[in-house]
Amino acid sequence: MKKALLILSIALFSFCFAQDEDLDLDMDAMWDNTVWNEIEEVTTKEYEVEKVTTVAGVRGAEAEDEALHHLYYRQSMKGPSPMALQKALGKLLNTLSALKEKDITHEKIPEVTHYVIQIYKKLNEAEKAKTLEQELLASAPDSKWTKFYK
Repeated sequence: MKKALLILSIALFSFCFAQDEDLDLDMDAMWDNTVWNEIEEVTTKEYEVEKVTTVAGVRGAEAEDEALHHLYYRQSMKGPSPMALQKALGKLLNTLSALKEKDITHEKIPEVTHYVIQIYKKLNEAEKAKTLEQELLASAPDSKWTKFYK
């Protein structure tokens, strides 16, 4: 039985290869026997769009101005306004006080303190920034956020 299955599988395998040889196409003969029709006239059809739907995308100077307002990472641009910095500072100080109320050794306190120090520096309040730096170095000397102030 095993011999019969082996012989049958070899026969089927060889049959598959034999079929591939029959499929070779003579491309030169096909090219020569093709009937070519000459195009006699080309017409152009024009259509008008009934309803134009505007989508988000390139809108000219208006869109450029909107985008540039939010981008401040280039040196030629100003950066966030003092008002935006004050707003961010308020939110960070609220977060910092909430974290300290919850747990004085909370793991996020050094990170939030670092951000507060950076905003104080941007607002040119060096005394407050220096005080927070010393506090951060004293409370979490091994934190990855203290490496900026050592």
